[in-house]
Amino acid sequence: MENHFQCSVHTLDEYRYVLLCVQVLCRDIDTVKVIPLQKTEFSYKLLSVSWLNSRTVTLIDVTERAHVLDVRSEEEVEIIDLADVKLVYGSSFYKSLATGGNVSPALACAGERACYQSVVPSSGQIILLGVKAIHVLILRTWSERIDVLVRHDRYSEALSLAQSFYDGTARAVVGLSGSVQRRQAQVAERIMELLSQYVTLSMTKLCPSHGKLEELETYFQVRCPQLFFSRHTYS
Repeated sequence: MENHFQCSVHTLDEYRYVLLCVQVLCRDIDTVKVIPLQKTEFSYKLLSVSWLNSRTVTLIDVTERAHVLDVRSEEEVEIIDLADVKLVYGSSFYKSLATGGNVSPALACAGERACYQSVVPSSGQIILLGVKAIHVLILRTWSERIDVLVRHDRYSEALSLAQSFYDGTARAVVGLSGSVQRRQAQVAERIMELLSQYVTLSMTKLCPSHGKLEELETYFQVRCPQLFFSRHTYS
């Protein structure tokens, strides 16, 4: 059975657009099932729509910004400025400049932002053709997303993100597979590592070297709210 995801963009008015996402299941030539997934409204004009996985789509607007969207929740996970990429447009081909520009006004207008061969989704990544280089957009795995926060000493945010992976509320998750119990076991192990690192730093490098007992209590309550007030059990 073949499984495909398709999107179409429709104009509601001058300032509003809607993205329709469907899943197409094809068992054989006579059995095709179309399942509506999501209808999402937005206010920017699009250049490109690309699927990263079954739950995440990337929308590139005319200002060359990539909007990473979680389809089910309609939440924008991230917005990436692609100005430095300098996308290659196929304007000359659509306007048929080599043959004197003998095309319709509609086709010439479409050619202003035609980039069909410059934005190509492939195996969970998006390949971008720039003027001077080829660029690749790829979603970080759940563990890599935590690593980024840890490298910047943002342990509270890292723990909150890890908790969302454990609870199943995180968006655009990559790299967690298997049953719920298996996924939670993977995340629980990482949470325990984070807590250990956080406690060690809080007791050494980050801890005030002197002060009143009340000041130290306040420090730990502010610095380590997860350690003082969390009631979760990871096993």
